[in-house]
Amino acid sequence: MIKPHALFLFALVFSALGSRADLILIQQASDTNGTHAANLRIHGDKLRMEEANSSMVVIIDMKTRDSFTLLTTNQTFLHRFGSEIRWQMAEEKKFTHGTNDIDFPPARPADTGKSEVVNGRPAEIYVWSGAQGLTETLWVDKNSPNYAAIQPELAKLDVFNDAGPHRNGQPAMSQLPGLVLRSESTLKGHTITNILVSVKLEPVDASLFELPPGYSPWKRPAAPKP
Repeated sequence: MIKPHALFLFALVFSALGSRADLILIQQASDTNGTHAANLRIHGDKLRMEEANSSMVVIIDMKTRDSFTLLTTNQTFLHRFGSEIRWQMAEEKKFTHGTNDIDFPPARPADTGKSEVVNGRPAEIYVWSGAQGLTETLWVDKNSPNYAAIQPELAKLDVFNDAGPHRNGQPAMSQLPGLVLRSESTLKGHTITNILVSVKLEPVDASLFELPPGYSPWKRPAAPKP
């Protein structure tokens, strides 16, 4: 017979599992080509990325690196296997003998000791340098509410990026002492500014991270007849 206190403990555990929250992060990116909003969701080991007013959605299994690119206008998809990406990475390292700095582990962002107010919130300024002359300035809110719960989700992204083909293309966000409210990345004279619009933890429908019903594989259009 299960004792009452055991039932109570089981109820608490079940409730905690049932109310597991997912990360939803929205950023606004701006460059010389315009401004657009990017929506990122993390559900367990699954990642979904999409842009506002875009007909493309990318769903990735961060452990296997298998991915689906959904083309929503005609309900088709492209499927890429993580094994293919890992093979390409291995071949690239053979060719460069490990000298390509995009494969190096990213350095830790450095605290400049300076601060500014971003959207009414005080932020500490950090700088970072990556592959091929990439530089980045980050405005970090050290007093972000609920950051302790958000940080493990950001760490999943860091692990995913660290094992990918562009390892040194961005700093590890979970190593920072708070949320990045703003960042400016510059490469070869081209600058992209990212502004944090919102970040929250709440349950997300698991079906958003799977291939939707009714989608078919994308086929290359037939070449026009001569």
